Amino acid sequence: MINPNFIEYNNLHIKILLSLLVFICFFSSLNTIPPLDRDESRYIQATVQMMESKDFINIKFLDTPRLKKPPGIYWLQALSATITKNILFLEKAPLWSYRLPSAIAASISIWLTFLLGKLLFGRIQGFIAALLLLSSPLVFIEAHIAKTDSVLMACVLFITYILSKAIFEKKFNDINGSKYLLFFAWIITGFAFLVKGPLVFLFIFFTTIFFRIFSGINFIKDIKIISGFILFLLIALPWFLFINLGDNSGVFIDSIKKDMLFKIISVQESHGSPPGSYFLSSIIFSWPIFLFILPTCIWSYKNKSNMAVVFLICSILPAWIFFELMPTKLLHYILPILPYFAILTSAMLVSSISNSKVLSSLDNFYIKCISILPAIGGFLISIGILFLAKEYGSGFTFTVLIIAIIYCIGSVLSAYSLFNRNYINALSKVVFVNLIALNVIFITLPNQFDKIWVTEKIYEYIIEKNLDSTFAVLGYSEPSLIFRLGANTKILTSNEEAIRFLSKSNVKYLIIEDDYLNEFKIMADKKSLSIKILDKKLSGFNYSKGKLINITLINII
Repeated sequence: MINPNFIEYNNLHIKILLSLLVFICFFSSLNTIPPLDRDESRYIQATVQMMESKDFINIKFLDTPRLKKPPGIYWLQALSATITKNILFLEKAPLWSYRLPSAIAASISIWLTFLLGKLLFGRIQGFIAALLLLSSPLVFIEAHIAKTDSVLMACVLFITYILSKAIFEKKFNDINGSKYLLFFAWIITGFAFLVKGPLVFLFIFFTTIFFRIFSGINFIKDIKIISGFILFLLIALPWFLFINLGDNSGVFIDSIKKDMLFKIISVQESHGSPPGSYFLSSIIFSWPIFLFILPTCIWSYKNKSNMAVVFLICSILPAWIFFELMPTKLLHYILPILPYFAILTSAMLVSSISNSKVLSSLDNFYIKCISILPAIGGFLISIGILFLAKEYGSGFTFTVLIIAIIYCIGSVLSAYSLFNRNYINALSKVVFVNLIALNVIFITLPNQFDKIWVTEKIYEYIIEKNLDSTFAVLGYSEPSLIFRLGANTKILTSNEEAIRFLSKSNVKYLIIEDDYLNEFKIMADKKSLSIKILDKKLSGFNYSKGKLINITLINII
């Protein structure tokens, strides 16, 4: 249990503990999950093709320009994969090497959360905030996926940390090297732009403008805007000029419209949900932090004269409201906001030890009952795991049941502690439960969810039969399969196209979904295309399309 006085936790203890937890949580299970559809596998395959072609500007997935996002993440993944392959003397970079940038960025975010919390409130608040962020399911998930979101969170958090030093450290401008820290923050802003586009400005703009308005502190003159923006342009602008002046300029502009502008005004890619969706989903995906949502809100209101509280609220509320009002919603959009929530929550938790009267309004029985509602997050996670195990896994295995029980017990105990306003007790329970359960989930459960790993079944069968050839696919053509089979894989969209292509090409094998199989056999017979259906039929659940599928491999003779 966490000691309420924290006397024995000095900086060295905190650094050792956080380092150990970060390694266990983000790195030990980095290779347990097969390549995920669809975004992760698209990123990885585009990175592979970029390295093979040595074209680091015009990035493609197969023959399609991959311009929805700038190239920063592809460069990071290529660097990570290349270093890993060379250090370990491997012929091919392993899957986990493409995920390393996300894991490293998530680790940096944990440390930056500690440093920002320490700067704004104190060492213990920073430590608790780091634990809260570390044990959040959303952070845990994103740290294991080769995408942009963990990197964006680390970049935004670093910029915010330097900004907060310029605001809250009285002698910051007098310190040697302070201007270089500010310039470095602008460099990181430029790189963040190359990772995720203008989203970095949304987070920093909201924090800066709203804090300037509500605090009355004139700090903007101290953050080197003119020289910093020039530095930002030197980093971010060249790639955009190369693309805009090249052959893919039309595709680039169209990608900007669809991936950024249109998401603000309409639902894109079927990812729509009403306002309030992030708040409700955070009860599950940000459970340790959102467990204390009511006392944190009350404490923040009563401490609204504290400039550190105002700074964090300005970093949370405007961006959160913006994303809630956006028609297009994805869980990871709010990821960069979670560290601020964690710090605010940690400040409330420590304050509740020394001054419990600040939260005296929570002594009301009915408000107490409301305050324990977020504790259902553990029950919901438990139900979700049981459902997924039954539908897509090996059923209620011992591991699944243990995880479900852990979450249920965590919910009950944390609800009891919340009701009795023993927040530190609730904190220790919920952090412990999540750290244990999430590690067990990521280490043991992927192997038990064999129904959803259709690509892995196909790939393992190909390896087992030693089918060394270029493949064509019809029906099931998820990016994970393209990553496993390589860039020479041909995606076919109809039986007619398949017959025409296979009659003229040297491709020896077709991976076909059963929805197309009967018609393909009839058409192949009519066109005198000799085929041999291999002996094993593969089946599973295509979670990208939400349907059960059967896959057949055909040898083109």
